[in-house]
Amino acid sequence: MNSSANKRLDRRVRKTKRILKDSLATLLLEKNLNNITVQELVNLADINRGTFYLHYRDLHDMLTQIEAEMLQEMEEMTQRFPSSITASPNPFIKNMLQYIADNHTFCKMLLGPYGDMAFVEKLKDLVEERCLSSLMNNLPENNAKRYRYFASYTIAGCIGLIQTWINSGMEESPEEMSEVVEDMIRNGIECLHRDTRDGLQR
Repeated sequence: MNSSANKRLDRRVRKTKRILKDSLATLLLEKNLNNITVQELVNLADINRGTFYLHYRDLHDMLTQIEAEMLQEMEEMTQRFPSSITASPNPFIKNMLQYIADNHTFCKMLLGPYGDMAFVEKLKDLVEERCLSSLMNNLPENNAKRYRYFASYTIAGCIGLIQTWINSGMEESPEEMSEVVEDMIRNGIECLHRDTRDGLQR
């Protein structure tokens, strides 16, 4: 198979997986994975069962693969944009929000009542690790416990903000939302600065 044919095949595979991914997310907005059948999924995606089984063993395998791919893509994003969390404008935040916008159906599912909270915790750990590293490099006056409290508080607030953004139809662009997130982070960082100036570090 020549290079051109390989590229066409890759595009078809990516398109098929994208349709299946969005269809699974749509179903998971309504019910638990254990209550969804492969037939129900392929009917919604307008894809035959044989095509599904070319890529996945079952629905659990499909969800596991999708989540692993998303975590890997987000991890790669942290490597591509290694700037400080205190930097503004922050390319990491903007690109993370753009990624969420590009995958909004699946992200809405993950943050909904039938989402995989284990995946959300892994995502929180990934962002928190980046946040702590950046803070400790830029504000060495505070201690690790204070950084961790700040990171947990900020990440929880950002997840709530993203949930509201998605559920309200994502009227604001990723660029506009990145400004809101940066404002939240800057306000929190100012508290860390203030605690240091007032001698409140523990």
